[in-house]
Amino acid sequence: MKSKRRKIFYVALSILIAATIWFYVNNKESVTVYVHDVPIEFLNEDTSLADKGLMRISGDEDITVDLKLQMPRNVVYDFDTSELRLVSDLSTITYAGKQSVSYTILYPSKVSSSSVKVESPTIRTVQVEIGELNKKDIEIRCKVVGNVAEGYIAGTVEMLPETLEVRGQQADIMQISYAQVTLDIENASSTVVELLDYELYDFNDQLIESKNIHPMSENVQVTMPVLKVKDVPLTVNFIESAGSRLENYTYTLSHSSITLSGDATQMAGISEISLGTLALEDVQGSETLTYDILIPDGVNNLSGITSATLTISSGDISTKEVEATHFSYENFSGDHTVTVVTSSLPVTLRGSASDLEAIYGSAVHVIADLSDIAADSGSYTVPARIEVSGYDVGAVGTYEVTVHIS
Repeated sequence: MKSKRRKIFYVALSILIAATIWFYVNNKESVTVYVHDVPIEFLNEDTSLADKGLMRISGDEDITVDLKLQMPRNVVYDFDTSELRLVSDLSTITYAGKQSVSYTILYPSKVSSSSVKVESPTIRTVQVEIGELNKKDIEIRCKVVGNVAEGYIAGTVEMLPETLEVRGQQADIMQISYAQVTLDIENASSTVVELLDYELYDFNDQLIESKNIHPMSENVQVTMPVLKVKDVPLTVNFIESAGSRLENYTYTLSHSSITLSGDATQMAGISEISLGTLALEDVQGSETLTYDILIPDGVNNLSGITSATLTISSGDISTKEVEATHFSYENFSGDHTVTVVTSSLPVTLRGSASDLEAIYGSAVHVIADLSDIAADSGSYTVPARIEVSGYDVGAVGTYEVTVHIS
């Protein structure tokens, strides 16, 4: 029984050893791999070669290579053909014409070059045609489609780069008239910024499709400001005072509003444009005043109106001179005795004709201001303000009285 079990064990062990040897030998066996139409990548075309005034004329798709490779079977498992690259450095080329250039095989990252043998081609060179490099800067045009949202206006389009440099043979690039991008602004309510592809057109506005033309920019950045449009009223800040109420004046502005455009957020904060401040007590009869219209930075004046004229009339406002005989003082902090020496003061009052007609000197109160006077004895000339009780009238001008402190 033991002999039988021992025999089974040795048979199994023999099979395992044989399988291991077979697997090892099989993985080391060389396998041929064919890779077709591998494109060659050309390096330093736009740098070293262009700096010499040269360019490669033949297209990338015209230069491909079929490879016949030999490698161990276990290497095949890691050989991803999509990672296989052929590169050729053009920096050593110094003249135009057809010539041979070498290329290098770059294997997939998991594969060592020492484990791969190139059976064909045996000579790793390709023929390229080198020509004289010509340059041309062409206009970039923007075709705008669509309309901005209601209440907005499209500004001036900006493009970067402003012109497009193209390179190629003179016969190819001289036929180019302009490059064109298409910008869609349909229902836009804010500035539109897009990175757009472009197309080349000839002088007959026909599309040009040529692989021999090499633009130096792949895209064009297009910026189209979209601005909020708003009608904004023009206003004057009228300063009222006793005897000078706005309801008693008539006025007109040559322009009641202007149309502005700007960023939507900024425009939301603009409810009016103030032309300036006018104290109504300074208006004598009828006057005409012109104000410059000052708008915030970053806002456009679409109306083109830069000034507005205010015509204002005082209406039934008139003046009357009375002799004031009622005097007092205020703002005195000392313990001394204060006497107002002035006993009569001519005062010019301003107000409606009906109010002025009813006022006499006894209704006018002159109040001396002693806030700037120390408590020392003596006589002083001090400013005074005018009050008229019971009437909406005011005094015209400034007034002074004499006081004595004892």
